[in-house]
This record gives sequence, structure tokens and C-alpha cells, in this order.
Amino acid sequence: MKMKQLILVVLAVVVVVVTAGPRERRQIPQDCQWFESCFDETLAVDLPVNEAEGAERTTRAAEPQQNQGQGQTLAPLDTYDKCNNGRGSCVPYYLCHDGDIVTDGAGLFDIRLGDLDPLASRSSSECSQFLDVCCNNPQTENPQPIAYQAHCGRRNANGVHARITGTGFQDNQAQFGEFPWMAAVLRKEKIHDKEVNLYICGGSLIHPSVVLTAAHCIGSWQASDLVVRLGEWDTQRTYELLKHQERKVRTVVVHPDYVPRALHNTYALLFLDTPADLTPNVDTVCLNTAYNYGNCWATGWGTDKYGQEGEYQNVLKKVELGVWNNKECENALRETRLGKFFKLDDSFVCAGGLPGQDTCKGDGGSPLVCPRGDGFYTQAGIVAWGIGCGEAGVPGVYANITHSRDWIIQTSNQVLEAMQVPVPAATYWN
Repeated sequence: MKMKQLILVVLAVVVVVVTAGPRERRQIPQDCQWFESCFDETLAVDLPVNEAEGAERTTRAAEPQQNQGQGQTLAPLDTYDKCNNGRGSCVPYYLCHDGDIVTDGAGLFDIRLGDLDPLASRSSSECSQFLDVCCNNPQTENPQPIAYQAHCGRRNANGVHARITGTGFQDNQAQFGEFPWMAAVLRKEKIHDKEVNLYICGGSLIHPSVVLTAAHCIGSWQASDLVVRLGEWDTQRTYELLKHQERKVRTVVVHPDYVPRALHNTYALLFLDTPADLTPNVDTVCLNTAYNYGNCWATGWGTDKYGQEGEYQNVLKKVELGVWNNKECENALRETRLGKFFKLDDSFVCAGGLPGQDTCKGDGGSPLVCPRGDGFYTQAGIVAWGIGCGEAGVPGVYANITHSRDWIIQTSNQVLEAMQVPVPAATYWN
């Protein structure tokens, strides 16, 4: 009887053991012993982790497949924990080679463990994740900006960096930086014990140290009274993409044959105390004698109409004009109050004559530029005078650059040499 009871007890124990069975453990594939890509479905099963750690580990586990599929080798460094006093980052071991983070993908396309176990120093690692190692951050270098290649007569028809459109912007307004040679000639004056710059007229940059303008604009002002502003666009605001540049005037030279009453030879050269920095919105205009008489442009901040109703413009204005033959211009001007005996001096050239398309009061000294056939512009004239503004059949009159080009260049070279300007002036005329 005792033997029978003993046999029944042993059978019961066997039944219980067989019913409960051992706790099932997943088998780790041989090729996943150390690969983080296998971590989720194998090693992670029996590790007690909190919810946050589990989420992070799941994300990390997918990294090798994502990196290989998309050709990426490294997530942004700010997504990894810092180590080594901020000089390193905790990255998966396969992204670390000889202590440096892999940035070129080398060795990541077929990840294998070599003779050196990358986790050999795991016990001394600062990183919390099992397969992460502390690796030196890659050296980063700030890319050097591409130097601006200056060239005379480069018109930025679509503006610099962006083309401005939309409500409030008018077709006769220039794009920002469209005419980078445009200059504003200002005079310093004290108003209520505060020194301010008042607009006198326009001008053009023909050399980093030389601005060409009209002699009648300068009048009796001394060089010490004058300031030139380059790269200006909106005179009432300062939100332009690139800053304007201001330069004091060191010397003023007026053409020796200038006739104030008739404005013959109304040329003046302003020599700056410091050369302008040539940038996309500040550059020179060419001074060639040959150009296309059509599709020329005049620019300025002058009034929009003749008389007291005219208002000065905040944003640089442009107007497309055609250049006239001097004899035809003379005949057209004889039909005005100038009379039948008017003679157009050779120091002038005419442009415009279409209704509403003209320069006006305040535009004096500003350039008239024309295309020279290779995509660049040359200065053909300087705004001088007219009969009214924008009247049909009545062109505006400009100082003729071709007439006095030799004087402009020779005088500029002489003065620049005396000023000991290091850059050869001749490189800017063509």
C-alpha cells in the first residue's frame, strides 16, 4: 500500500512539471549575436526597461537599416547623448572607427566585427545604451563663402537674392541691387543740432574710389560737405538684404570746360576717402564708347512728375529709353520754347521722348546706361536737363559720356595715383 501511494505521488509531480513546462526563451540567431539591428527581437526580450528606454531602443534598433537604405551614415549629433565632457557622442559602435565618428559611410555597407571587439571597453563607457560607445565628434568646418566676382556693367534684372513682386510694387521701380553702380550724393547739414544727410542728386560708381556725377549738382559744395551712399534702394527703410555703404568724399574735380549757365560739359568726379567694397549690390558701370542705342535705362530717386505736384521717390525708379541721333534731337528741341536757333552742344546726348517716360527733377547726375552687346551695360549719359518731364516728342538731355570719356579716365588715373590707390584704375573702365 505504501509503495502504491509513493508511485502515485511521483506520477503527480511528473504531471505538474510537464504541465507547467519551462519558461520559453527565444533563440538568438548566430548572425545576430552583436548586431543592434537584431536587438529588438532577441536581446531585448528579457531586459527590464522602462517605457522611455524601450521607445529609444526601438528607434535605435532601426537605425542601421534606415542608414543603409537611404545612404545616411549619421543622424544629427544633437540626437545622441554627449560624453567625454561634450567632446564626444554616444553612437552605435559601428559608427565609431579608431575613436572617431564615421561620416563617409566607410565600412557601413557590410557591417562585420573584426578581430578587435568594438565593445571591449564597454565597461568603462559613459554611454547608457548597451551597444553605444563614446566616440569623438567629427571636426566641422564652416564653408567658405564664394567670393563675389566683380564686373563692370552687371545688371541684376531679377534683383539680388530675390525678385520683388506683389501689391504695392510698381513696374517702374527697380529691383533691389538691379543697378549696383547707382549712387546717391548727399550733403551733411545740421538740423536742430543733429547732423543729417540731405539728398542732392544721383551718380554712378565707375571705380571703387570714383563716383561720376553732374557738375551742376555739386555747385559750390566742398568735398568735406559731401557723402556718397552706395547700394541704396529704399531711402526710407533699412530692411534691404544687403547693407548700403557710405563713403566720405575726399576730392572733387569738375570738368575744366564746364559752363554753368548752359550746362555744357557738366561732368564731376568725386573721389572717395575709402574704396567701396564691391558686392552684388555695389559694383561699377562700364565706360565703353560703343553701345546699343535702344533698350537703355535711366535710374534715380527724382520726382515722378514735373511741377509742384511731383513727389520724390522712396524706392529707386527706372525708365527704359532710346537714344536719339543728335541732329534729330536738336530739331525736336527747336519745337519747344528753346526756339528755331537752338544748337545742341556736342557734350550732350538725348534719350526718351515717349509720353510719361522720362527722368525728372532730382534725377540730375544719375546715369543713363545702355547694353553693349555682351549682357553688360555701359554708361552713355548723365541726367542733365529737359523741357518739362515726359512730354511726347520731347527727349531728355544728358551729358554725353563718349564726348568726355578720355578726360574722365585720364583725370581719374592721375588723382588715384596721387591718392596712392593700390588697384590699377584702368581695370575698371571696360
